Amino acid sequence: MLPEVESANYHGANTWDDVRPHLGAAVAAVREVIGFNEPEGEVQVEAYKAAVCAALDVDAAYGFSGGIEASGSVRLGSLTIEQGQGGGYDAAMDRAVRRALSGSGLLYQGLG
Repeated sequence: MLPEVESANYHGANTWDDVRPHLGAAVAAVREVIGFNEPEGEVQVEAYKAAVCAALDVDAAYGFSGGIEASGSVRLGSLTIEQGQGGGYDAAMDRAVRRALSGSGLLYQGLG
């Protein structure tokens, strides 16, 4: 079971009330990177929470997963329509999450 991220964990540029509705998207972004790994111990739990908070900040920077992103894609609910390759929201999200998880042992290493 994944640890719960709460307002006390978030220290980003936005308010918790602004980012909390987007917590599901942030958790999904982190889950995509960690695969089947589950945070164990204080270090991994803190890294996981930091990654979710980093994902919330990226989401906020790109307008909270709605509208046209810098990569030229459009997000409609869970569907993303790409109009180009090589960057934008997805790359920024992946980079921020991986940076927060670096050294924690949570980065997914398996096949799947």
